[in-house]
Amino acid sequence: MRIRKLSLSFLLVLLTGCASLTSIPPGTNIDVVIKQFGQPAARCAGKTGTERLVWTAQPMGQQAWATELSTDGRISGFKQILTDANFAILATPGMTKEQIHCQFGPPAEIQDLGLGFSDKHTTWLYRYMHLDTWYSFMVITFGDDGQTVMKFGPVPDPMFDEGTRGFSVD
Repeated sequence: MRIRKLSLSFLLVLLTGCASLTSIPPGTNIDVVIKQFGQPAARCAGKTGTERLVWTAQPMGQQAWATELSTDGRISGFKQILTDANFAILATPGMTKEQIHCQFGPPAEIQDLGLGFSDKHTTWLYRYMHLDTWYSFMVITFGDDGQTVMKFGPVPDPMFDEGTRGFSVD
């Protein structure tokens, strides 16, 4: 499954070449976007009766883009959503997995972590550029109910840690 997701991410990059979702002007019909970039990774109810669509470079990339779809099938324009400013929404009390999936699309990784002998919490990890500089994961841990955010925060992405790749700067 992971290899398939990785292959799909690279296929998206290859098919789009230099084209970028952010270069598509607001008002473009969704059929044009899908023809060029494929189906979104997430579709859900947006603001004020619209539909929210998310395309992502997860699991290996640090970007995801979202747009709102009007009732007549036109996009509002794309924005890169995996940013510290956008992750601030996680501080909203009661944020759920469903809301996070709608906001950011599927995570790069899902882990079940034991925080004690009997406690087990699910954690979602999104690759992104912390402070637009550091390769990081936004780690989102869900509470005992398995649905509501318990805590969140950035950590370095070990994929870019020289010590874990067998390289040394010494």
